Amino acid sequence: EDAGMRGSSRIFRLTNQFRYLSSLGCVYVPSGFETDGASIPRCFWNILSPFGDYFNAAVAHDFLYSTGNNIFTRGESDLIFKEAMFNVGVPWFRREIIYQAVRFCGESSFKSPAT
Repeated sequence: EDAGMRGSSRIFRLTNQFRYLSSLGCVYVPSGFETDGASIPRCFWNILSPFGDYFNAAVAHDFLYSTGNNIFTRGESDLIFKEAMFNVGVPWFRREIIYQAVRFCGESSFKSPAT
């Protein structure tokens, strides 16, 4: 469900538990978890929407970066994100750009409080 705006980001709240089965293990995202989709700076939205075909992969990744994740490391979380994007058919080039951006810029967000 749409939870409104928080700063310049649109926030969504899960109304049901979300589960993603990765090659590294199962990711359970609880009902009530809030996400902004893919955390893409607004200046890039005309190229990559935060709500693209990788939205479910981004939900899992947001949870994996939150304090609710006590199983997976940052590196594993990023690989799960990349795998999930592959599984929903995100083209290689776009998937690789998003993955590299997360690897390069995501460290300060890992284990941040759930949004």
